[in-house]
Amino acid sequence: MITLYRAHLLWSDSPTGLREVKDGGLLVADDGVIIARGVFDELAVLHSSAVIRDLRPHWILPGLIDLHVHLPQYESVAMDGLELLPWLEAYIFPAEARFADAAVAQRAARRFFGDLLSLGTTTAVVYSTIHQEATDLAFQEAESCGIRAAIGKVMMDRNAPESLREDTETSLKQSEELIQRWHGKAHGRLSYALAPRFAPMCSPELMRGVGQLSEKHEAYIQTHLSENVEELAWVQNLFPDCANYADVYRRHGMLNRRTLLGHGIHLDDSERAMILDAGASIVHCPSSNAFLQSGVMPLRRWLEEGLSIGLGTDVAGGPSLSMWDEMAMACTVSKLRFALLGEANATVNPAEAFHLATLGAAKALSQSHRIGSLEGGMDADFIVVDPRRTDPAERLEDAADRVLSRLIYRADPRMVKATFVRGNQCFVQAS
Repeated sequence: MITLYRAHLLWSDSPTGLREVKDGGLLVADDGVIIARGVFDELAVLHSSAVIRDLRPHWILPGLIDLHVHLPQYESVAMDGLELLPWLEAYIFPAEARFADAAVAQRAARRFFGDLLSLGTTTAVVYSTIHQEATDLAFQEAESCGIRAAIGKVMMDRNAPESLREDTETSLKQSEELIQRWHGKAHGRLSYALAPRFAPMCSPELMRGVGQLSEKHEAYIQTHLSENVEELAWVQNLFPDCANYADVYRRHGMLNRRTLLGHGIHLDDSERAMILDAGASIVHCPSSNAFLQSGVMPLRRWLEEGLSIGLGTDVAGGPSLSMWDEMAMACTVSKLRFALLGEANATVNPAEAFHLATLGAAKALSQSHRIGSLEGGMDADFIVVDPRRTDPAERLEDAADRVLSRLIYRADPRMVKATFVRGNQCFVQAS
């Protein structure tokens, strides 16, 4: 069955380019792939047998992509008052230890993925815990609810609490077993992202093993880089032979085009050159960076240098799973760099933030041929939103850039009416 969705279409085709079709049609095949996008009347004539779903006055946008989020930390959101390392000790490690209980892990995963979908996130790159069973259950819940996800078992074999510290060989073995079970499954909707937490908690042997597994299975790597000044000093002390933090990952084979580096706030010139040369991507987490007092990443400068960048909520460092909030924060902190630091041309606008949460993020995942936009041939990952929820005047028609700005800065949980992944409706707002 071919379905023709009628709505106002809005998407990004470049870092600064918004595109729209005011009375648009999105033609989706029964296998969940977009056949065509265009003017509704024209598509209706060409495909007269299609089932029509008239969604007006709502808008259709590409699904949002969260490149960095911690499933087990969701219960610990909004615990304020500490910087990164003491915050991990006080709140996060105890929460992750509870995932040794499979029932706890399964309930948490079900709520987590359901809430992501309700906020318009169709793809998420997710950290689980060190527990193989909890990670397997997370994949099961992701498969069941229909979300697109790359998930990984956290890996830590030193400098971690005893309850969360692994044997190196066991960590690698269990990760490979999960890769073999889940990577590329559900028609490519599920994939594996090896998750060494960060260099201070990973031995050289573990990091080398991660690089080898990524190469062997073409799996993603997700980790943290240059988030906190105290963390930088710790890395320098642990790896005195390495030039800098990024060099630690490079020397151990962890920098490649499938590597997603969370934060990247305090990077020097040589680190950025290494990341660019490897084809790795930085995940900007502005809410978490502010919440944990880590710093303000110079987003505009990194973009102008050609670095691949997407956005992540970094729950629970970030206090919300909403990518709308993350886009707003990316814009806001860029303005602060201009206002407080006097950094010329530092600001980022809503259209650019939207690109980083859709097609830009898809490029970081090497999946821009499949997700991130509304092009023919892509998977039908899209959301249905009601812009009137964010506009005090409840206007039905307004300029696309104004509508997007309000969606981002005035995000309302009720504005996401439905969420589709590969043509399957995974969430619908109760009436």
